Amino acid sequence: MPEFTDKELKCPVCAHKFATRLVIGFNIGEKESDFCPRYLDGNPLPNFLHVCPECGFVGFEADYRDFADHRNLDRLKSLLQGLHWQKGQQLGGAERYRRAALIGTYVGKRSAEVADLFLQATWCSRMEGEPDDEERNARRKAVKYFELGLAAEEFSPDDLPVVHYLIGELCRRLGDTAKAERNFARLDELEKVEPWLKEWRDKQRSLMP
Repeated sequence: MPEFTDKELKCPVCAHKFATRLVIGFNIGEKESDFCPRYLDGNPLPNFLHVCPECGFVGFEADYRDFADHRNLDRLKSLLQGLHWQKGQQLGGAERYRRAALIGTYVGKRSAEVADLFLQATWCSRMEGEPDDEERNARRKAVKYFELGLAAEEFSPDDLPVVHYLIGELCRRLGDTAKAERNFARLDELEKVEPWLKEWRDKQRSLMP
């Protein structure tokens, strides 16, 4: 099982204090073609995000500190009210990441960060056996925000090969082979592309019609 340590957090939205657990250790075996980890001893992803049982705020431990004086806190309160939270409601991992991504868009997180949240939502959705439509919706949103992050130049040159590979693979899984190929082809135009990434790209290319 993943390793945890106990922690008390104070919600930046409603100031409620609650006990939670922080992940301090886990083991990964392999990764799938969209970088989804195959954990050896249980999926720790849901526990990286903490849910306030009082108002439903979802965020990483750092978010509980950083959002405390956030300029968009009023907008965030309105968002949470609109989600019709019930005190003590339980959220699965995929829903935690979807809500964290939505919160991120409201408080002005970078598109790159929102894209990562939607990507991890797809991983949890798959692990938790949700309907395919849920995973596909999150996958489309991950592509959208990765592209917005590219347009805003949020990624370093070293990150670009992985980002274009990921967009390509996510689009391949969505059935958009034209966009998948455009992004896969970008790996031949970029500098410092790791050989293993091109090998993964070529393998996924071979699966396209």
